[in-house]
Amino acid sequence: METMRWLCVGLLLLIPVAGGGGLLGLTALDWSKDGQYILYVAEGDIWIGLAPEGRDARRMTTGAATDWARFGPEAWFVYVTFSDAGYVVWKADLDGEKSLLFSQGDLSRLPDQSAPIDLIARPTISPDGSRVAFVGHAGGQCDLYLWHLETGTLQQLTRTPGPVDTPDFSPDGESLAFVGLWQIGTALSWDLYILDFDGDRIELLTQDPFFDWCPRFSPDGEWIAFESNLRGPSDIHVMRRDGRERTAFTFDEWRDAFPCWNPNGEEIGYGSLRTRGWLILASKTS
Repeated sequence: METMRWLCVGLLLLIPVAGGGGLLGLTALDWSKDGQYILYVAEGDIWIGLAPEGRDARRMTTGAATDWARFGPEAWFVYVTFSDAGYVVWKADLDGEKSLLFSQGDLSRLPDQSAPIDLIARPTISPDGSRVAFVGHAGGQCDLYLWHLETGTLQQLTRTPGPVDTPDFSPDGESLAFVGLWQIGTALSWDLYILDFDGDRIELLTQDPFFDWCPRFSPDGEWIAFESNLRGPSDIHVMRRDGRERTAFTFDEWRDAFPCWNPNGEEIGYGSLRTRGWLILASKTS
């Protein structure tokens, strides 16, 4: 992608909706690692259709009351629900068969943690499928955590001065991109960060008074797509993983959000909130 030109060309409607309407309550979007499927969450349930058109979309959950789902490295996905027993993270396949990955009760208190985790949100799977990163709330503190599936152990990744959200693994599994609502100087806004597991270093990528949200690594790990309302309406922006070469990928009057890449990095899918609801679109990157 060294010579990539960020051009939003060839808008393609992925999910046609009868009567010219759109989706209601879109809260997540993802493209499967094999390029075959599009996953989205609308009004609390998960749907999966064929990429790139998203045709023959099937409802994968009923009454899940979830707001987030992500594909794993193969044809399965993860999501979180709430039950009488607390928060539960599920793994489900394309046939709708699900199994428990871990629950709130599995997250034993860490030695230096003053309170148990009482909320789990935004689970995302590492590229090799061995770890789940998520947002956890404990005693009023919001941080990023890592659950190791093979050993059943919990690792706290951050001790932040404010909320964090929407983590995304780099393709090599060695970093997490995320957003944080932290006080930097006199500004308080959602900005983008990268946490490198090697050395536990956190790098600030954006520092502005605008709303930056939902970062997603490109398949080669060199670029990050994200939502930003830099000019008023939210657009999809792209930049290098070190924060350089920031460019608007979309430029319209609508809110464009939830970017996701196809496996070869040649297209970015995203949701666009129009007058009658959300449309799911994809555009070529060059």
